[in-house]
Amino acid sequence: MTTILLLLLCGAAGGFVFEWFHLPGGAMTGAIVAVIILKSFSALPQAAFPRPFQFAVYVGLGVLVGNMYRPEMLLAVRDTWPVLLLSTVLVLVAGMLIAVLVYKFGHLDVTSAYLATSPGGLNVVVGLAADVGPNAPIVLAYQMVRLYAIILTVPLAAKILHRLLH
Repeated sequence: MTTILLLLLCGAAGGFVFEWFHLPGGAMTGAIVAVIILKSFSALPQAAFPRPFQFAVYVGLGVLVGNMYRPEMLLAVRDTWPVLLLSTVLVLVAGMLIAVLVYKFGHLDVTSAYLATSPGGLNVVVGLAADVGPNAPIVLAYQMVRLYAIILTVPLAAKILHRLLH
């Protein structure tokens, strides 16, 4: 129980720091980074969080995501659904193709390779990874690198795309 408490306190501290400095991902990525740093420089054992705690966290995340929905979103989808479907299929196929490379050369099982290369919310993908196998930390690493690469390259990519398309 002491390990879990220490991890929660460390994660909270990291989350507050990331939020304070308005860093990407705020509370969640700050907590992840803080706990990774703590575990990298200590002999802290792996903690088994109680299933009810995990359930409460996942329900909370589900509520946060569900709360983002607004009925007017359906109007936007109505006008752009062919592009929405095509872009979704292309992203999923690209993820599957990259998953093949990760499976062949990254020493991950097929499911973990697909989750590691899937688009989607970091919290959802890592939550799924935790439910399907032991490779959740590796899936998290892939997702975090992808997330920060996107965040850091958005200004440059937007500038390049703007020049190409205008």
